[in-house]
Amino acid sequence: METAEKKSKIRYALWLVMLLIAALLQNVGGLFPEIGGARCFLLIPVCVMLGINEDERTAAFIGLFGGFLWDSVCSRHTGFNCIYLMFICFIASSLVTYIFRNTFMTGFIACAGATVLYCLLYWLFFILTSGSDGAGTALLRFYIPCAVYTVVLTPFIEALVIAVKSRALGTRQLDA
Repeated sequence: METAEKKSKIRYALWLVMLLIAALLQNVGGLFPEIGGARCFLLIPVCVMLGINEDERTAAFIGLFGGFLWDSVCSRHTGFNCIYLMFICFIASSLVTYIFRNTFMTGFIACAGATVLYCLLYWLFFILTSGSDGAGTALLRFYIPCAVYTVVLTPFIEALVIAVKSRALGTRQLDA
C-alpha cells in the first residue's frame, strides 16, 4: 500500500511540475516564441493531456489548477480560465473513460477542439460583448492565429506529455 501511495504522490508532483512549466512558458513574455503576435496557449493541451487518462474528478482538479495558474496573471476576467479548463478536462476525461479509446488522435482532437472553443468563447464573452471597436479585427488578427499556433504545436506537446507520463508511470499511455 505504501508504494502505491508513494507512486501516486510522485505522479501528482510530476503533473504539478509540468503544469508549472507550461504556465511559466506561456505567461512570461519572451520564454516561448510568438509568431506575428500570436501566442501559444500551452496550458490547454497540457491540462487536457494530463487529465484525459485520469478519472473525472482528478481531471477536473488538473484543469482547475491549470486555470488558476493562468488566471493568476490575468488582470481581468479572473475565473474564466479556471472554470473553462476544469469543464474541458472533465469532459475530455469522461469521453475517454466512457465513449472513446485513448489514442493519439483522440487526444489531438480533444486538445484542438478545446483550444478553438477557448479562443471563440473568450472572444465572444469578453471582446465582442464589451462593445469595443475592432472586435472582428481582434478575432482575425489575434485569436484565430493563437488557436492555429496552438493546434499546430499540439501534437508535439501531446507527444512530450505522453512520453513523460509513460516514463513516470512505467506503462503505455495510449491504446493501439
